Amino acid sequence: MDDAALDPVRQAATAGEYVALLRDARRRSGLTYREISRRASATGHWLPASTLATMLGRSTLPRERTVVALLAACGTPAGEVERWLTVRRDIEAHLSERDHWAGQDRRTTPAPPADLAPPAGPAPPVELAPPADLAPPVGPVPPELVPPDVPRPARRRLRLAVLALVGVLTVGAVGVLLPRVTPSPDEAPTDGCPTVLRQGMYGPCVLGLQERLVAGGLFVPVDGWFGPDTTSRLIAFQALGGLPVSGTADGQVLDELADDPVVAARWPEDRVGKYLRGAFPEDPAGAVQVARCLSGLDPYRVEIAADGSRRWGVFQFSDMELSRLGVDRRTALDPVWNIRAARDVWSRTGSFERWDCAPLP
Repeated sequence: MDDAALDPVRQAATAGEYVALLRDARRRSGLTYREISRRASATGHWLPASTLATMLGRSTLPRERTVVALLAACGTPAGEVERWLTVRRDIEAHLSERDHWAGQDRRTTPAPPADLAPPAGPAPPVELAPPADLAPPVGPVPPELVPPDVPRPARRRLRLAVLALVGVLTVGAVGVLLPRVTPSPDEAPTDGCPTVLRQGMYGPCVLGLQERLVAGGLFVPVDGWFGPDTTSRLIAFQALGGLPVSGTADGQVLDELADDPVVAARWPEDRVGKYLRGAFPEDPAGAVQVARCLSGLDPYRVEIAADGSRRWGVFQFSDMELSRLGVDRRTALDPVWNIRAARDVWSRTGSFERWDCAPLP
């Protein structure tokens, strides 16, 4: 039997069918959305639970990196992930071709039916006198700017040239009335890169920033895309180095990254788990479970909420909580302080109910 007949992924021909198979893969994994988000982060990908829920709830083709993050979190072997991507690219190519021909069809306007055709004969003139300041100059106006014997391609080029000339004259006239706008310093390029790198950018300049973050001890996918994961790691770097926490990379940040890293030695997951079990001997498994749900046992995890507020470290203390406790963000990213602060909260309540980390459906 043909391999394609045994492989449901290769049978997917539409974006809706492809997303349905991704939903099946998620169900077979037995993982909640939040667990998948944490596992994706542990493998170097960024897949918030809300993004995953949105992706699986639609019938449009998801982004390639989102597919990779989901499958990696579900434990899919690399060879199968590549097969998923091949099918996705085939569907994307088909959609692009379909959109192309749909655009060709829209540009071809069919002739109206005979019963809808306009009546024969000239249309009655409309007597609308223009204002005096907009009246055309006195003198005859030629009926055609281009003689009828000029070939159609040449006629079209001449019309475009006339329109271009009119546009240049119009822009010149407007430029006399409006002040000239100069690029802001943030947008002015330096050595081929903007002086400030921010979320949403893509390219080799972002790639260099990500490589510096990794060299400084803050792992981030080195893919050239300045996404939320890069923003989170950059904020952690700024907090640890005592820099303004902006989430953007200017010359000062890049210089700091080029020097000796200021980030402390990273705690691996097993070390964080061991320290948690020692700090919570009454409920070691519960402590590890809550911390894994909150931060993936990542001491340098910074979550950014929709309103711009942030949560820091293993137990994700908020900006407001840090202010109330009188500590700075660098302290919040210290795993020892973060876990001990969580221990103080637990000792007063006797449970982990203060942390809302219920698995998503």
